[in-house]
Amino acid sequence: MLTILPLASAFHSADQVRATVAGIGAALEARGTAHRMLAAPGAPAGALLLVTGGTEHLALRALEGQSGPALILAHPSQNSLPAAMEVLSLLRQQGRPGRIFLLNGDEAGHADLARAAAHLAVRDRLGATRLGRIGAPSDWLVGSTPDPRLVTRTWGPEVVDVAMEEVLEAIRGADAGEAEAIGRDFREGARGVLEPSPRDLALAARVAAGLRAVVRAHRLDACSVRCFDLVTELRTTGCLALSALLDEGVVAGCEGDLPAAVTMLWMQAVGGGPGFMANPQDLDPAAGTLWLAHCTIARSLVRGYSLRSHFESSLGVGLQGELAQGPVTLARIGGADLRGLFVADGDLLANGDSALRCRTQVQVRLAAEVGQLLTAPMGNHHVLAPGHWAGALKEYHGFLVAGGPG
Repeated sequence: MLTILPLASAFHSADQVRATVAGIGAALEARGTAHRMLAAPGAPAGALLLVTGGTEHLALRALEGQSGPALILAHPSQNSLPAAMEVLSLLRQQGRPGRIFLLNGDEAGHADLARAAAHLAVRDRLGATRLGRIGAPSDWLVGSTPDPRLVTRTWGPEVVDVAMEEVLEAIRGADAGEAEAIGRDFREGARGVLEPSPRDLALAARVAAGLRAVVRAHRLDACSVRCFDLVTELRTTGCLALSALLDEGVVAGCEGDLPAAVTMLWMQAVGGGPGFMANPQDLDPAAGTLWLAHCTIARSLVRGYSLRSHFESSLGVGLQGELAQGPVTLARIGGADLRGLFVADGDLLANGDSALRCRTQVQVRLAAEVGQLLTAPMGNHHVLAPGHWAGALKEYHGFLVAGGPG
């Protein structure tokens, strides 16, 4: 819900101020923009409504101590717009981003404000997220190991470090009945079980039960797991466990890749469902296509799946899912300051079955220059989600991330 602080000069009629605020509130309500008008300065407001002129210093005082872009609402009377322009002029001189939303009966201003309110809601959701870094990032992620404080400062989630030893202990002590139920659910839902033995499936389900217990114990909304330690320590993998968590609403990523996990969180907050974290495998810049693959995926993203072994190790249980053709979005954040972004809408063209790639394999065509992945990659893993979300993601990024400290 967008909180709005109305500001008015004492020189203007109190009755007229109340009528203006009520009229703007009614217009927002009629267009479905959830909001709450604040009675007086105090708690930080999501937006300022300059009801009259002469409110410039009131606005600047209300913005003191706040960060991020300033949302300034104006209307076409009582010198509201001139005051808003003066405030935003100073903010820009100070290097602070902001925007004026002119609510004058034209639907464009209301539509822009509704999108901005949605972006703020996503930011608040990310800021309330606990992201577990379970074990150190995998050794080969040389460009995907940002300082957790940078993750929080730039994107919002609190990073919670959890030792792999705790996970291994939770797996050893996992509830046998819970593990059996998880394994049975995956087995009965599968089109087939190829390489994994019953023992492989039982151990992978035990990993799922143990990891679920760790997620609950630390109140995690998301996690990224140093999953290859499971290969070396237990001769199994976490692919099935991560798939289960994704369908329970817990964003679950591989290899301790925090930028990829944050990308998954962000895309889920915007698009409403889980994403597929995968490795680019091959690309054709001329055709605008690329292949992606990984050994885990949310079952809610696929039309069907088979239980396979993990590709690199030939151990444990991986998922080979079949995704539906249609619109998709591919994204990845990265860079030294985590403000870099690759994002593109596209279409899923085909599923693959190569023995030389991770188990779930998809080919997509993107409405972007695929060659960027060869010249300026943000990292290894990218996130694929159903639907076209690039416009919303770019707007959020430009509004709340790209402009600098927020």
